[in-house]
Amino acid sequence: MFGKLLKNDLKAQWSSMNIIFLCISVVVIAAEIFMLVSDNQVVDTLGGVLVMLALFFACIVVLIAVAMLFSKTMFGRAGYLTLSLPVKTGKLIASKTVSGLIWIATVFLLWIGSMILWVYQVEGSLGTEFVESAEMILTLFGAPSFQVIYILVACFCVSVAVFVLLIVQCLYFGITCSHVSPVSKLGKLGAIVIFFAALFALFSFTGKIADAVPMGIIVTTETFTITTDITAKVAELTADGQSVSSVNFTDEILRIFCSIALHFPITYLAKNKVNIK
Repeated sequence: MFGKLLKNDLKAQWSSMNIIFLCISVVVIAAEIFMLVSDNQVVDTLGGVLVMLALFFACIVVLIAVAMLFSKTMFGRAGYLTLSLPVKTGKLIASKTVSGLIWIATVFLLWIGSMILWVYQVEGSLGTEFVESAEMILTLFGAPSFQVIYILVACFCVSVAVFVLLIVQCLYFGITCSHVSPVSKLGKLGAIVIFFAALFALFSFTGKIADAVPMGIIVTTETFTITTDITAKVAELTADGQSVSSVNFTDEILRIFCSIALHFPITYLAKNKVNIK
């Protein structure tokens, strides 16, 4: 049953998403063609940056579109039909969540792919010797090697993905609460206030625990180490005169759990407390 719900949600949402993806395709294809026909390295670099920026803003647009579709199909006029389906409310919410995340993940992966392609194109245009020389200069100044930088970028992408998941759940929570009395009197303002309040509260909560239990990855100029105590390891490596960067995984793990946990109050409110307009 969940598979059918998800399939129908994706079909229904495609009519709203296809315009966004069409615009993305036009911008990306035009930029890539322009880069291929141009012999100017500066133009090639700027073209790749333009593609990345376009896809980044597309992620934001899709995120807003997903939130609007959730509000419309769950609590708008279509909500009467949606909530009358012979399916548990939890499955309805889960289907909306997964379908929304699929659209966001699609654009997000395109954004990541554009970054990888841009790096590959820049390396190809500059040449291997130039890249190796640049890496050597960075190392002399205590900066991480390119391999370490790639690891940090990968960790950053994971952090962004988890952040987006938490944002989606907080958006759904805010929208759901905005249809419950007495918050419903505030309309969209209530959804915005609750969204930011929930996001701030969860960030503060996960941040404090992450500071108390710092587990993650330590990155030096040449290597990376996974540790259960970032603070002690950073102090040790810094004392040895090494340049150190760290990524705290505790934050990300807790945010995933918080995102999953938000499903339950959203389901309860949608099932028992909402006022459909």
